[in-house]
Amino acid sequence: MCGDGRYIVFRQLARTTASSANLWRANFDGSDQRQITSGFSEQAPSCAKGSPWVYYLDINDNGYLKRVSLEGGSPETVVNFSMGAYALSPDGKNVASLEVRELDHKLMLRLDSTEAHRMVYHDMDQRALPAGLAFAPDGKAVVYIVREKGVDNLWSQPLDGSASKRLTHFTKEKIMRFAYSPDGSQLAIQRGEKEADAVLLKDTSK
Repeated sequence: MCGDGRYIVFRQLARTTASSANLWRANFDGSDQRQITSGFSEQAPSCAKGSPWVYYLDINDNGYLKRVSLEGGSPETVVNFSMGAYALSPDGKNVASLEVRELDHKLMLRLDSTEAHRMVYHDMDQRALPAGLAFAPDGKAVVYIVREKGVDNLWSQPLDGSASKRLTHFTKEKIMRFAYSPDGSQLAIQRGEKEADAVLLKDTSK
């Protein structure tokens, strides 16, 4: 949801070319669909409240974070860093991602400014999963997934350095995705399990 609820931005596969995956914009009712990116593989669109920008990952360009106007046009590179996942702050001024520090292999929270193009590191819960990062509605903490004994729960890590806090107390299943409502009053969580069967084949002819 972008443009203060006026638009929906979505990823469309093979609409312009057989190998493309681009971002499109439509009115909230689905009308007036317009292509706003034209690369080969763009994904994970995100918008901040009141912002004219759509932020996204350009997989074909090293997974860099870019942004483009809701009206389309030339994209702008925001972060020259390959991100597996990211979270845009509610005011659109910062982007959060997780990075393993090369010096000691410690998991760190990386914050990049979208305007000043500055980056700072914060200490991070070492149990955090690499995917599923989000800002709290007030922008003062990041919310992440911790998996213990095969069960996922959400935790909150304040940016002021204070102790992390557990938000959910599930006793089964994994968290696939989660997202706050636009006004921050509700939290949607997709939970479940992925099942797979393994078959052992033996050659009994020998």
